Amino acid sequence: MSLKKTVSLIMLLAMIAMVYTGLMLFITPPGRIAHWAQWTMLGMTKEQFAQVHTTFMVLFITASLLHLYYNWKPMTSYMKNQARQLIVFTKEMTAASVITVLFAAGTLYEIPPFSTFVAFGDAIKESWEKDYGAPPYSHAELSSLKTFLKKMGYDAQKAQSVLKEAGLRFEPGQSLSGIAGENGTSPQGIYELLRAKLGSDAAKGTPVISGLGRKSIEAVAQTLGMGTRQLQNRLKAMGIDAAAEDKFKTVAEEHDRSPADIIEALGFAHD
Repeated sequence: MSLKKTVSLIMLLAMIAMVYTGLMLFITPPGRIAHWAQWTMLGMTKEQFAQVHTTFMVLFITASLLHLYYNWKPMTSYMKNQARQLIVFTKEMTAASVITVLFAAGTLYEIPPFSTFVAFGDAIKESWEKDYGAPPYSHAELSSLKTFLKKMGYDAQKAQSVLKEAGLRFEPGQSLSGIAGENGTSPQGIYELLRAKLGSDAAKGTPVISGLGRKSIEAVAQTLGMGTRQLQNRLKAMGIDAAAEDKFKTVAEEHDRSPADIIEALGFAHD
């Protein structure tokens, strides 16, 4: 068996695995939604995709170093001129460096088409919220049932009766995700059940909003339950001009404010 060939094949397989898991992570919903809806794709959670991606990255790096070791002479030959003199910045190396820097700079400075590709990924991530909804507050799935009911303003006895009638097994001190896991549902499913049965009994407190930083102004307006023009007018009254497609976080930072500050100024609690 050739170790050199084995290393090359490991690199190939690791690269395929990294591309696959990378693409999955590119389209997965934000963590708050993935945890809330217990999102899976082809039987794997977002965390599992991330874990597999990380381990294969380590394997790829290790194999790459071994590949470089076994192919040192061919690699250095790429950096030699016709006189066989070693020149680091040959035409090929210069071209490779320029392309690499271009991709890095284009991404960091949000230059099309790099920014377009990133925006496309963000749009896919935002679309999941329309399908699954967002948790009422950050990490709601980790709250105990008792805490969740209190935060949402539900009567504990009525809420627990609803869950028992639905055939769910639970303990008041158990987390929403734990209850969901034991009953083959999701924290979102439990919340929707309570809303359907006790929606009118919930205390009308201040909505708790989170996870808006990467959204566009239009998407933020939808999350807040108002029209885009209405949100723009309210922002304008605060001295902030924003287009519908502008990123909420970018708009906030341009005016020396944080997204949380603006959310609270609009009358919403930010978790």
